Amino acid sequence: MSAEDLYIFFLLGIERILYGCWYIYPNYFKFQVRMGAFGENIKNEPLFWKSAMTLGKYIKVIQFSVVTYDLLYRCNISHPLDVEPKRLIAGIALVLIGQVLNVAVFKALGGVGVYYGHEFGYPVKRVSCFPYNASWISDPQYWGVVFTIWGIYLTLGASMFTVPVVETFWYVSSMKFIEHQRGRDIARKLMGDDPAKYSHK
Repeated sequence: MSAEDLYIFFLLGIERILYGCWYIYPNYFKFQVRMGAFGENIKNEPLFWKSAMTLGKYIKVIQFSVVTYDLLYRCNISHPLDVEPKRLIAGIALVLIGQVLNVAVFKALGGVGVYYGHEFGYPVKRVSCFPYNASWISDPQYWGVVFTIWGIYLTLGASMFTVPVVETFWYVSSMKFIEHQRGRDIARKLMGDDPAKYSHK
């Protein structure tokens, strides 16, 4: 793995590690928001899930920048008409499936549900509509991102797939460990989490 690959691995991991911290230590995040650690605009936002949403948008800029840089400067990409038809069809299908899943998740949960409202103490109803009633997929939002990225690379006939592989690693790690109860249990055993030591007022 080259130094550039390591930078990509780190930059794409920022999002998942940050979201994992929100999941495991929501009280500490709220404390940092009120202390102004993320700037005055976020500090003055009364809803913590909206603070998370704003930070999430900033993180997406990093993610999209890495993907764009990789496609423009590291990969040889092709005009869609020059891509092998089977690969092109598979790529377009993955992008469509991924975006349908992402839109459906936001429609089902709303911003408060997507951006850890439950963890931050806001009422979030359990839903049973699509895509959460689909037995063929778990964590539809995260798989939606993974499908979309793979689909973009396939559609453009990219010559290398380092970024899709790294993104798959980070999102599967989130689903199975970082934002999973097993990750929460291990983190709290190692570092502890005493909500009483933080003030959110």
